Amino acid sequence: MTQTNVLLVKEVCVLALPIAVAAILVFLLDKGTALVIWVIGIEFGLYLLQLYLVLRRSEQSLPVNQSLEAVLTPLARHFVSTLEISRQEASELSVEVGRLKIRAANRKNKMTTLVRDFRDSLSALPDAIIALDRNNRIEWWNKAAGELVGLSGPVDQKKRIEVFFLSAQFREYIAQDDFNDPIEMKAPTYPEKLLSIRITPYGDNQRLFRAEDITLVKQLESVRQDFVANASHELRTPLTVVHGYLETLIDQKVSNPEQVRNAMEQMHQQTTRIKGIVEDMLTLAHLERGETAPKENVDIEDLVLRIRSEAISLSGEKAHAISTNFDPGYFLTWNPEEVHSLFSNLVINAVKYTPPRGEIILDWSGSSNGACFSVQDTGIGIEKSHISRLTERFYRVDVARSRESGGTGLGLAIVKHILGRMGGDLEITSEPGVGSLFICHFPADLIRRSSAQENMSRCHNPVTMSG
Repeated sequence: MTQTNVLLVKEVCVLALPIAVAAILVFLLDKGTALVIWVIGIEFGLYLLQLYLVLRRSEQSLPVNQSLEAVLTPLARHFVSTLEISRQEASELSVEVGRLKIRAANRKNKMTTLVRDFRDSLSALPDAIIALDRNNRIEWWNKAAGELVGLSGPVDQKKRIEVFFLSAQFREYIAQDDFNDPIEMKAPTYPEKLLSIRITPYGDNQRLFRAEDITLVKQLESVRQDFVANASHELRTPLTVVHGYLETLIDQKVSNPEQVRNAMEQMHQQTTRIKGIVEDMLTLAHLERGETAPKENVDIEDLVLRIRSEAISLSGEKAHAISTNFDPGYFLTWNPEEVHSLFSNLVINAVKYTPPRGEIILDWSGSSNGACFSVQDTGIGIEKSHISRLTERFYRVDVARSRESGGTGLGLAIVKHILGRMGGDLEITSEPGVGSLFICHFPADLIRRSSAQENMSRCHNPVTMSG
């Protein structure tokens, strides 16, 4: 027999036992059927009371105590036992469900954090990143895309990317299936910027739009090309002169010793110019490599006076009035050769482009905020339109005059690079026919002053020399 059948038999036996006892008593005592009816009624009432108590306990989720369980019928006890087991299983299941919910919530939070971190990392990229759906509609973009493409909030979400790039070239590019090669286009919000655009398919026919700002790269390529062209041009002229004189001498077309001497002087002048160009190019290459040179405390007073002497020698018959004016006791902590190159290039420019008997003033002044060195001349001056390009390599305002003076076109480029390495700045003001002023600003962390002079101000103790 199954467990269910056994329970039913036991239940019937328990219910039938009082009735059988009552029937036996009726038969033995001859009391009539009323006793049986009372027994059946009482038994039925007790059975309903048992059922009510069990149901109430189950509704209130209360355990059944042993005294109550003792008076229950077998079926009721089985029901209570099954209810307790089900209740325990439900409790365990509830705990497991809670644990699974916590785990799912943790995983959701982790995935949310990963997605947020991934988007934050994309937002930190300098390249414009835009996620597109299968119809090229915008789903998400990073900060750089907002700036370069002009995306600005929910209003631009779900717009087609073609709305922002109106050229036929872009429409043809995004309509194709092969995106191996990028295209170059101007940025919608900054026409002066050039973008390299590449589309990468991913996921379910989705696309990732990436735009890199290559403006600086193109500018550097242009500078490199200009540098090669200018350097070749600058070297070709003196080499042509030297080559021509050598051919003449080899063919023995020159018999006059004076002509030979003139040829030698011209070749020496041109080779000196080539040497100057090569040395300046090597200096620029050294500066651009960013190599760290040994630093020392350069005595500014001694340096300015030495450069003044060099300038007087270079001036020669032009007899420039070269004067100095500086605060004493200052030192500049940097590589001595670079500092000398910086100062001398400015002074040499002033000597070369200042007419005879013109005036040149070398000035050094310092304060708690830093220091500055300036070179002021009464030279030919520079048009305002040229000032912003003076520090470009081989840039000249007047090519013929520059070559006549022996300039290489690299001096101010060297000054700019050295100041850039120092963290300084170059300021240029000029007026044609009046003169020019070049001011080098140096940061305070490179400036030192001797203890004997640190409390003396310039207005009370200037040092001035002229000649």
